[in-house]
Amino acid sequence: MRTAEPCACEFVLIRIAPDPIRNEAVNVGVALFQPEAGGFVGVRISPGWNHVRRLAPAFDPGDLEGLEAELLERFQAAAPAWRSREYFLQLGLESFSHCLQISPPTAVLTRDPAQELDRLYHAYAAPAAEPEAIVAAGARQLIRNHLNRVFREERIYDKLYRGARASLWLREPDRFRFHYHYQPRPEDTCHVIQALPLGGEDGYVKDFCFTVQRLRARLGEFDAASFEQSPPAVGEVRDYHLELLSGAGVRALGLDKAAEEAARIRHAFGMA
Repeated sequence: MRTAEPCACEFVLIRIAPDPIRNEAVNVGVALFQPEAGGFVGVRISPGWNHVRRLAPAFDPGDLEGLEAELLERFQAAAPAWRSREYFLQLGLESFSHCLQISPPTAVLTRDPAQELDRLYHAYAAPAAEPEAIVAAGARQLIRNHLNRVFREERIYDKLYRGARASLWLREPDRFRFHYHYQPRPEDTCHVIQALPLGGEDGYVKDFCFTVQRLRARLGEFDAASFEQSPPAVGEVRDYHLELLSGAGVRALGLDKAAEEAARIRHAFGMA
């Protein structure tokens, strides 16, 4: 909320040091706090990891799956503990792995904390290269944020395996990752769910469809669902993507169907 007079805030930078041997780190996000108003303003994490991969080609983004969601939950629950430098040190040690670092708080004055968070993110953490890839990754993350919220509300989030590679089922080292995977019992059908913005990022849609077709050929029974952005894109490219998904036997769903899909998953696990 914009204020007439500047208010005192503090921000921290969220960094990734992918190689524990080299003393190098990359800023990937920023969190802003407003002490006088009671605490946490927000956190922004880069949707793309290519700038981290340039520092460490072997870095696996799957190791930090759900980073923004976990930090959001921790910061919201931590006030006023986050004002302690010891808190940030401990958070860096506990969260995900040793490669996560959080800087000490830095003071900043602003009339609009939400706008200041956006400015700080673009000044310190937003990647400067590959804008198309970054936009596409951001669109996928928005879909996943919505699905994560619904799946948590429906009590199935912890039933889903996140970030499963196709190589889990294929013999060759296929690195394509599925956002969600579940199989209630070993004899049951394998299910995958993907956040898949339509109307752009042609190669990613094709990779997903191709991988699903290969897995169905190997496993026989294989269920795949994809969720697109809301409101959905329009145009010939989206129609083409829907045709690809249909040909691969993928159930293409809108975000308004997330709760319905969660109910199907609950039933599969025998949950009330």
